[in-house]
This record gives sequence, structure tokens and C-alpha cells, in this order.
Amino acid sequence: MMPSSTVVTVQNNKGSDTTPPTICESPSWSTTGVTVAGGLTSGSALNQLQIPLDLFVDKQDAIYIADSLNHRIVKWDQGAREGRLIIGGAGAGNESHQFHYITAMFIDKEGSIYVGDNHNHRIQKWKKDSTRGETIIGKFGRGTGLNQIDNCWGLYVDREFNVYVSEHSNHRVTKWTPGAEQGQIVAHMWKPVGIYVDEYNGNIYVASYHDDSIQQFNQNGTFIREIGKYLLDSPYDFVLIPDSDSNNRAVMIADSKHHRIVKMSMNNPHKLQIIAGVTGEQGNESNHLNEPRGIRFDSKGNLIVVDSNNNRVQNFMINNNNCDI
Repeated sequence: MMPSSTVVTVQNNKGSDTTPPTICESPSWSTTGVTVAGGLTSGSALNQLQIPLDLFVDKQDAIYIADSLNHRIVKWDQGAREGRLIIGGAGAGNESHQFHYITAMFIDKEGSIYVGDNHNHRIQKWKKDSTRGETIIGKFGRGTGLNQIDNCWGLYVDREFNVYVSEHSNHRVTKWTPGAEQGQIVAHMWKPVGIYVDEYNGNIYVASYHDDSIQQFNQNGTFIREIGKYLLDSPYDFVLIPDSDSNNRAVMIADSKHHRIVKMSMNNPHKLQIIAGVTGEQGNESNHLNEPRGIRFDSKGNLIVVDSNNNRVQNFMINNNNCDI
């Protein structure tokens, strides 16, 4: 007997070493989150976070967190009561072992960590087991030149090690080939943040914090479409579930100022489904969020959410994922 549900596979970052989950056609998630990192008062101890902004989930479902005001990347293994310092944590600064307000991160397939070092207006690459980072983007200070960046709020690294940077204050997304001294503009929009690149067709998806939408561009930078206009408030990050034909995309969005996670379709820009959080209500209860920013899937299809102003990371477990129904 053929299953009546369509199986879709989450197209996670192909440039990274992650395990994409299989998610069926009509999944649902718990509306009650489980705290898997932080959740105590804001602080610098290894069991605390201070305004986390981004995350990365590896093959073992360990969570790497951009702990912005602690100027560090910490790793929380499954079930851990505290994180482990991976890089940074040496106070705010511009030395090669320091950061000043981390806003974005990415881990490539070789285990190198890329960091959006926001107040230093640079992208640092830390090779696996390195004790210092290398400035690969932003060697010429803050500015609008193509050899400069201004406030990185989103990062993506593809399988060819091209780096895509959302430049929040330059209102553009730039692409940097390995070793390049300057970037190429691949998209324009107001205050870009989260970014994803479809490596099958080159399409670029970007969250526009100012325009309250998720926008899609082709590989030449031509605008294709947007969703969420007039429905979202300052969307910060998102993760996509591709359909089998890769044309219709379900998008899980961290709708930050509405304090919720919503699901939308690229083919239906005016309809959304609330997945977690309560619209317009910030709170620290398990069914509330306070400006969620980063969002990813783990290998099981659970939603892992950076609940920034609660200084925690929440797991919203998938609870309906039977593809044989």
C-alpha cells in the first residue's frame, strides 16, 4: 500500500556538515518549548547566555550558539546542563582571538566556523581546532565599498566555500569567493538579516527586517517574489522545507517582534500558520517567546529556536511526522 502523505526532506545548508531531517507533508510541532540551553538569568557563566542571536545544529544535534554580548561561540551537547566555550570569550575586542558583538555564524562541511563579528565589521573564519580567527572579509574597515561591509546580520557558506553576507546597514547581500578582496552584490533590500541559498538553482532567500518579508532572488540578483508583507513584524531568520519539485517552499519564520514562529508558503504570500509563541505577547513561559531570532531544524525535525530576550534556546518537538498516514 502506497503512503498517502508526501515525504519532503528539509534542504539544510548543503555547504555544511549536517543531517537533514525527513519531514512529512502535514507535520505539527508542540506549542510548548523545552529549554535546551540557557534559560537562567542573563550572564557569562557557561550555563548562561546573554542575548544569543544565531545558532547552528550539527549532525549529533549539538547546538552551537552565537552568544552575542558574551562575545563567544558556545556548544551545548544534547542533555547538557552547561555549554562549552568553543571560540571567543576573551572580552570585547578586535584582536584575532576576540569578537565584539556576534550577530551571525555558520559552520562549513570541514568544521570551520564563520563568525559575523558585527562591531568590528568583519567576518572571521576559525578553522577546526584553531585558537585564532582569520579575517576573510572586512579587512578595510567599515564602509560601503565592495571591499568593505557594514553590520553583518546573516551568513551562509555554500559547498564551494563562497560566503554570502547580509549587510544590514548597506542594505545588500554580497557574495565573496574564497580569497576574494571584494564582494559581488547579489541582492538589494532594506535591512537584510537571515539568508539561505538554494544550491540546486542558485536562488537566494533573505529576511528583510525593514520590509517585514522573506524575499526570493535568482542567482543574478533579480527579484522573484516575497511573502509575509503586512503579516510579519521584523522577521529575523527562517528555515525552508522544500517540496519535491523545489518550486513551492514552506518557510518557518522567526517573526521576532510578534514573538512567534510562523509557517508560510512561497506560493501563498498572504496566509500563515502560528507554530509557536503567542502573537504580540512576550513572555518567558514555555509557550511564550521574547523576540525569537535564530531558527533551525535538528536531525529529527524538531524546531530549535533562539529565544533571544529570554537568554535561552527552546526545542519545539515535532509530534506528527508519520509519513504512512
